[in-house]
Amino acid sequence: MVMPSLYLDNSHKWRWILSSLLLLCLISLSILWRDSGAPAWQTLFADAESLSLDGLLLQTSVLPRLVMAMLAGGVLAVCGVLLQQLTRNPLAADNTLAVSSGAQIALLIVTLFFPKLMLWRADVWAFVGALISMAVVLALSYKNGLHPVRMILAGLILNLYLGGISMTLMLFYSEEARGIMQWSSGSLVQDGWQDVQALALRAGMVFVAIAVLAQPLSMLSLGDEQAQSLGVPVLPLRLIGLVLAAFLCASVVSMVGMMGFAGLAAAAASKHLGLRSFKSQSLAAFAIGALLLLLTDTVLQILALRTGWLLSTGAVTAFIGAPLLLWLIFRALPKPLVQDHKDYAHIAPFSRPTIAIMMVLALTVLLVSLWVAQDAHGWHISLDRDAWLLRYPRLLMAAAAGIMLATAGVILQRMTLNPMASPELLGISAGTAAGVFIAILLGVSSSGAVWLCGIGAAIVTLAAILFCNRNSGLQPERILLTGMAIAALFDALINVFLAAGDPRAQSVLVWLSGSTYQATPALAQGLIVAALVLLVLSLPLARCLGLLSLNSAMAQALGLNVALTQKALVVLAAILTALSTLMLGPMCFVGLWAPHLAKFLGFHKPLHQLMAAATIAVIAMVFADWLGRQIVYPYEIPAGLMATLLGGAYFFRLMRKL
Repeated sequence: MVMPSLYLDNSHKWRWILSSLLLLCLISLSILWRDSGAPAWQTLFADAESLSLDGLLLQTSVLPRLVMAMLAGGVLAVCGVLLQQLTRNPLAADNTLAVSSGAQIALLIVTLFFPKLMLWRADVWAFVGALISMAVVLALSYKNGLHPVRMILAGLILNLYLGGISMTLMLFYSEEARGIMQWSSGSLVQDGWQDVQALALRAGMVFVAIAVLAQPLSMLSLGDEQAQSLGVPVLPLRLIGLVLAAFLCASVVSMVGMMGFAGLAAAAASKHLGLRSFKSQSLAAFAIGALLLLLTDTVLQILALRTGWLLSTGAVTAFIGAPLLLWLIFRALPKPLVQDHKDYAHIAPFSRPTIAIMMVLALTVLLVSLWVAQDAHGWHISLDRDAWLLRYPRLLMAAAAGIMLATAGVILQRMTLNPMASPELLGISAGTAAGVFIAILLGVSSSGAVWLCGIGAAIVTLAAILFCNRNSGLQPERILLTGMAIAALFDALINVFLAAGDPRAQSVLVWLSGSTYQATPALAQGLIVAALVLLVLSLPLARCLGLLSLNSAMAQALGLNVALTQKALVVLAAILTALSTLMLGPMCFVGLWAPHLAKFLGFHKPLHQLMAAATIAVIAMVFADWLGRQIVYPYEIPAGLMATLLGGAYFFRLMRKL
């Protein structure tokens, strides 16, 4: 959206916004108009029985959808401004703080397991889910005074974690969950005015409350101490404001699903209009949000009429808004959260008993995965050769993925001096998945070509992250947020594909979940050999990783060609990530916590850390694959999802330590 000159005064800007909104409404009606055989005013207000089919569609579908688009966009925009004011965080919004994701997962769980409760009040359960997600984000980020970077990291990772839960539920209840997942990805389709009226009523009540609290809310921008000195009850006001924001978000999600980055985009645009007060920013954001969502939905409706493509409004909005999040990371973020990028915990040297215990544990897990299982008669130890032939390819594939993810995690954490860097959090896994999706959409049928597309996309993604951060000193938080913004862009692209109803979506979902059930002996043997070869190739780079851990200038002074080394590490990490993603899908936290656990056990030198992290990852992935096959027998949780669900808990623990 191109704004007029920023040198215009605020009144002219307001006139431009309102005029554009009115003009777009008229254009939308004219484009989507169907000849009803009667004048417009008669069609809009006539009795339904007296209208033709086209006139009835205009009255009960086209016009309610237009109003709902404006209302939902405006409500999410006000929600974004309110969250930013309460947290003093320029990136805060319903999606970046996982409020929308919490509402969505709550609706999904209630729909699948307690469907009768949905007949009561869907918005209540969405509100409960939004509150719980917001509470988790605040609990993780309350240390250091709700630091903006900490909040966004907690919110975006919680989004990933909840996404893993959603995908698990979709695999087990594919038929029941497909409809609600397609709807919750963002659909403005209406069959009357009931939802519009309900959302308008709830939003109106919250807006009245916000108007009453506008003055004390404005004082929060002065800081907590100054606001308290002026008599503002900061903590109660913040809690009330957060509840109001959660209620607004849950109301929208319960009626039209998730609308991507619409709220963040409108809130950011309102701040760049030069408006100073909270009240004026909220009003401007409402108008901009309404304009943005209406414009997006109108374009999609035109596209549907011309081509027959039925794209989700929410998924497309997320696709458009992800670059905005990337831009805001560099324009609006404060100073970094972690000033000292050294190890955050004291590391004791490893001992030989530690190595022996790891070896024994690895052997135990491998044997249990091969021989211990349950069937209709309960748990038993099976030494049958046929069972061994079925299980060992899955074991090898899970181990190969673990080795690759752990090696890539060590390389990325050492290279970027970022204790939270990993293939999953930097968006490399999502980039690989996007490359595969693009290959599938282009009709690529050769598996080798698909794999090459995935590897190429991973290399491009990591190179783009480093390029975007070349002038910021590779600050860990900015690298991490850049990767997550790029991951959000790729995820939006994938969601557009899944929400379009393509018949290949279910098979793609199985791959995204990270299952090893398609492993064959030849494939598994080839992958484990490739993983071990790549691990061996990374060992000579241990000295380079050690020098890079000092800093680039010192490493250069010690004779290291920093630029060439970084390029080699980028390519190696991207290949490792791409291969593991192609095996087990894009979601897994092994690349994050295996290097940390290796350090915790005393393997703090790069060479030792590489070997220990690979061993730990093998144990973790083989155990995750075995546990996923047994925990809900006769059903199965894929290894990638199982590792994601287990590893996400470690990330939240790590957030509390930083």
